[in-house]
Amino acid sequence: MISSRPGESLIRTRTVFVITTVSLLAILIDSVLDSQDLFSLGAGTFGFLIGLLLTSFIAIESSERKYAIDSILPASIVLLGFGLDIALLSSGDLGVAGLASILIAITVAFITTMIMGKILGIDTPQSFALGAGGAICGTSAVLAVAPSLRLGAAKTGAIVAVVNLLGLATFLSVPILAHLLGMSDQTAGIWAGSTVHAVPQAIAAGEALGGDALSLASGTKLTRVLGLLVVVPIASFFAEHEGTTSKDEGSKKSNIPLFLPGFIIASILATTLMPVQIATQLEDFGSILMVPVLVLIGSSIDLKELAGAAGPILWAGATSTIIVMSSTALALAMLM
Repeated sequence: MISSRPGESLIRTRTVFVITTVSLLAILIDSVLDSQDLFSLGAGTFGFLIGLLLTSFIAIESSERKYAIDSILPASIVLLGFGLDIALLSSGDLGVAGLASILIAITVAFITTMIMGKILGIDTPQSFALGAGGAICGTSAVLAVAPSLRLGAAKTGAIVAVVNLLGLATFLSVPILAHLLGMSDQTAGIWAGSTVHAVPQAIAAGEALGGDALSLASGTKLTRVLGLLVVVPIASFFAEHEGTTSKDEGSKKSNIPLFLPGFIIASILATTLMPVQIATQLEDFGSILMVPVLVLIGSSIDLKELAGAAGPILWAGATSTIIVMSSTALALAMLM
């Protein structure tokens, strides 16, 4: 046991050095583009892309990656809550549009995925898990419902690979499409939060959009994540109906992120009590912390696994994603 500690320490030191270096590089690229008044995808997005490229060159221990993400991500998201003005999110057309886009995204994602699953011959539990990934929060939602649906490692892995691929496509395309469509920061932020799959990716898309988009993308996305409170129990009920329920009662427990209450409390403090300058500084620090998280997530994606994920699941997920993006964009155009 003792002899392994120097090796473990070396691995951890190397991981910290690599992630810190890549994060600083991503921040530098973003700063240079901003200083030249050029369109930037944001430091988080650049960090994700560089991390994705590093997958083939630098092997980061999965345990170290998970430990780092689990340590940094909650703090980052709570700090980003200081940038969300609850009064803005809940007022007038903006609040109605945000809620409508979330409900449309969740409903359309599930309906289209289930229909495409029937057409393409995907079994129903897989279709449900794929729908949860697109409707709620990507990989986290897939892993939350998979135990109740009794999906094996191979089936779960295929869905996770497809969800990661589509998440990458959405969070890279939303800022570009929003820019081309001439969306306001507010509209684009809500669109990002209601369409991009994973929480860090939605926040990165909001960062790339700038202005109010970051806080609105975060708030909209985290409101969407609350759908886990409904989807996980439905998965258990659905699995019982389909005869696929696991006998392990622990597998039915909800995987609800604990940082949600912290985000809400931070938003309330920023809206009611905290000086704007301090709240802004805390939000900025949260954005900086998000960069290494996205580097780590990018480095965790297996490119070979993604390349081998083509097939019915990819077609079903891609069709659902396109329809969700189109329907929410149309709804926002009508409501805002």
